[in-house]
Order: sequence, then structure tokens, then C-alpha cells
Amino acid sequence: MDTDVPLAIDPASLPRDPEVLVELIAQLVVELRKRDGRIEDLEHRMHLLLRRLYGATSEKLDPAQLALFDTTPEEPVPELPPIASSTRPTPQTGAKKPGHGRRRLPDRLKRVKVVHDLTPAEKELLGGEANLVLIGQEETEQLEWEPSSLYVIQHVQLTYARRDPLPTNETLHAEHSTAAQNVITAAKPPQPIPGGLPGPGLMAHVATSKYVDHVPLNRQERQFTRHGVFLARQTTCDWALAGATLLAALYELLKREVLRSDVVHTDATSVKIRDAQKRLKHTGYFWTYAGDDQHALVAFEYTPTHSRDGPASFLRDFRGYLQADAHSVYDSLYTDGRIVEVGCWMHARRGFFESQAVDRLRAATALAYIGRLYGVERKLGEQIAGEWRELPRGDRHARIAAVRQEQSQPVLEEFFPWLEAEAPKLLPKNPVRQAMDYALRQRVALLRYCEDGRLAIDNGVAERALRGIALGRRNWLFCGSERGARAACVYFSLAASCRRHEIDPFAYLRDLFTRMPVLLADSEGRPSDEQLRPLLPDRWLP
Repeated sequence: MDTDVPLAIDPASLPRDPEVLVELIAQLVVELRKRDGRIEDLEHRMHLLLRRLYGATSEKLDPAQLALFDTTPEEPVPELPPIASSTRPTPQTGAKKPGHGRRRLPDRLKRVKVVHDLTPAEKELLGGEANLVLIGQEETEQLEWEPSSLYVIQHVQLTYARRDPLPTNETLHAEHSTAAQNVITAAKPPQPIPGGLPGPGLMAHVATSKYVDHVPLNRQERQFTRHGVFLARQTTCDWALAGATLLAALYELLKREVLRSDVVHTDATSVKIRDAQKRLKHTGYFWTYAGDDQHALVAFEYTPTHSRDGPASFLRDFRGYLQADAHSVYDSLYTDGRIVEVGCWMHARRGFFESQAVDRLRAATALAYIGRLYGVERKLGEQIAGEWRELPRGDRHARIAAVRQEQSQPVLEEFFPWLEAEAPKLLPKNPVRQAMDYALRQRVALLRYCEDGRLAIDNGVAERALRGIALGRRNWLFCGSERGARAACVYFSLAASCRRHEIDPFAYLRDLFTRMPVLLADSEGRPSDEQLRPLLPDRWLP
């Protein structure tokens, strides 16, 4: 029956045979269920749309929220495990709460002392300056801002000549002519762009503004104009591309370091490509690959499509655990056993969170189970940062796995049977049923994090690396070419790696643009890994 045709029943036309009426009622019940499912689906879509437009992006859930729900005998709340590992950590006795007042200003900031004295008239009222004795002073601090400024470096290369020139055709060094040894000019250090206008700091500022703070080049053009210098966006775009070329060798080493990890986290996000010269207009993808704690770096890669070829090419030499969502592009990586799939509880949780408006009882119950798992992880995080911090890496991972087996595994052994019991009660297209099916399909991958302490409960490190790009797309909208997208991957990789180590990306890039030209010149454009490795964010010293 067509679900869009309204039900119009004429009582006079109903059959008088009870068996026919029973069959008709059964058909009507099926029809109503289909319509209810369609209404639920439309309401769910409307809820997600309104939440995206006007709602909060946080997915936090109060674990006490289940107590607010009305339950009916037809839909009893499944009995949850005892709250031994609450999702809300118990505050330590006597712990001092962080204050809400003004924080102390860092000592590294430049300080300018301004002395405020009495005016001559005020001193005269007190009997004159000779009658006054300074007995103290009050000091307060005020934070001030001075706009960044452009300045010009004048490179002066001194030229010297011999007082007594060498005779014609007589040389001391075979590689230089006689004239070259009579007059010599001091060399200028190699620059980021040979013969170019920008210095290392300016190139770092342009790159940081665009790829970290997501200020498009057209807005930077207006900012530079306010400082009295017109720098066309085409010019700064060329600088960004040249900088990415300069850092290409370091970027390739960073990718190789990530692939040395035991565990790699990956995710992808789309980006629009609008190339006016090639008349190219399509959607490409940025892939992020985050290494483990031994190789705490993040590598980005661009592909023109969202096919399996992207991760298959990047991970062709990788052996270990891969933590990702359940997208089919990763399925071929797990077939030969060299890469082991690890599920993401963040993705599993999201389906239940977004479907609360459809079936809040079952969705909130699932969220409560998952909240218990994250409660265990929060306590583990406190122990890793505290008493386990000095333990050898292997011992620490063994303890993590033991705690998960003791506390998380029992929760999982109750959660999945509950899913298996509740899922058949819902229509296949019900959003809560779809979230349940996702978790059940990923059961083995979602359970795997309990087996090894090196694994995380979710793929958060990869998603956090992509968060800046999602914000930046609202500003710069698209990449002007595929070459520009690949150059962006260089900067995104270095910036995300700096973020993992709490490094100022501007200071880091300025240092790279100062040292890399010298390194390339000394190595004739082929620096070794040993020369480049100290420049990676996890080993960099300014």
C-alpha cells in the first residue's frame, strides 16, 4: 500500500466476514507502523537539522538523566550494573578548586614601568616637595596591546679587494678565477625564497594566519594594507606554496615517523576544490593519520576522492592497529591481517545521542552504559598522569589493560546482550535501531580496546586534528587548486603536531624557515633523516 495515500474508510463498504475483517485490520496495522516509522524518521531529521542550526555542539549527557524519564510497564528500564565506576569523578578531599579571579600575567611578557607622581599643585598643598618623604608605592599591572608591525631588514654585504692583487692567470684556489680572488663579497645566509621579498618571520606569519588561525589571504591583504604595505593575495599564495616546497623533505619524514607507530588513528573530511585555471570543480578529501605516544605526530594527506585507494596507499607499509570509524573504505585493509581494526566508541555513542528525540528511553539507557566505559577511562587518565607516570611504557600499558578487563569488560558483557534483545523490537529504519545495529556490527572492533593498553577507547585524537579544518572551511571556503590542497597538508601536519606538544606554531615555523634553507644548502638539497629529525615537533628545540 502507498504510505502517502490518506486512509479513507467507508463503514458501509466494510466486509461482513470476520476473517476478512481480521485480515483487513492486520493490513491497517502494518500500514500504521510504516507511517509511524516514516513520521519518526522525518521528526529525527528535523531534530538534527534544528540542532545543527541552533543547538549546542556538545554531546554531554547527565548520567542522572534516566531518573527523570517516565517509564511504563510496556517499556521497563533495563537494570544497569551497580554504579561502582561512576562517570562523574569523586572530588578529592581537601582539593583546592581553581579560582575564578584574574590570573597572574606571565613573567616572559615585556614590562614597561609608568610612574605616577603627585602634581605640583598637590605637592604644594602638602607644604612643598621639600616637606614630603616617600614612604612607599603601590604597584598594579595592566595588560596592553601593541599592533604587530612590519619592518625592513637591510642586508648589507660587504665587499673586499686585495691591496696587492694577484697577477693575471695566477690563482690560489682552482675553483675560483683570479678576479674572484681579488674581489670578494660576504655571503648572505640562504633565504626561504632566494631573491624573494619575505623573511622567515613574515612567511611564518602568513602560514600561521591561514592554516592555523584560518584567516584567508584576502583578509590578510587588507591587514597588511593597514600597515602601509600592499601585498596581493596572489603574492602571499605563492609564498605559501614556496614554503610548503621548502618543508617537503621534513613533511615526508613526519609521515614515515607516524607509520612507525604501533597504533595509528585516522579520519577524513571533505574540502572543495575550485581551480579557475584548469576549470576544475569537485570535492576532495583531507585524511589525517595520528601516531601513538611514541610517535606523537599528525600527518595529513590529500586525495581527490574518498575511495579506499587513499588510506591503502598511505598505509601500504604499516603493520599494527588502525583505529577508525566503520566506513567501508577501510575494510580492504583488514583482510590480510597485517592491520588490525579497532572500533571507535565516540562514533558508536553519537548515533544514540542524536536519536534521543525518537526513543529517549532506549537511547539514554545506551548512553548510560557507554558513560560507564568513559568513566573508567577518566580514572585511568588520572592514574596515568599521576602515580603511573614514571612507570615503564610496557608496565603502564599492562595495568591499563588489567583495569579495563576488571571494570569495563563486565559493562560490555551486559551492554551487547541488551542491544541484541532490544534491537528486534524496533523497525530497521528507526534511528535508535540503526545505532544499535552499528554497535552490533562493530562488536569485535569495539571490544578490542580492552585487550591492549596501547589502544584508546575512541578515535578522538584524529577527530580533534580535523576540527580546525572544519572551522577553517567557513572562512576560506575552498582550496584554489589541488597543489594548494597538498601544500595545506604540509602546514596542517606541522600545526597539528605542534598542538600535540603545546608548541607555538608561529615560533616553530619561523625557526624552520630560518634553518631549513641553510640545511638544504649544506646538504645540496638532500638532507638525511638524521639531520631532519631534530626539526620534527616532538624533538624540536628553538
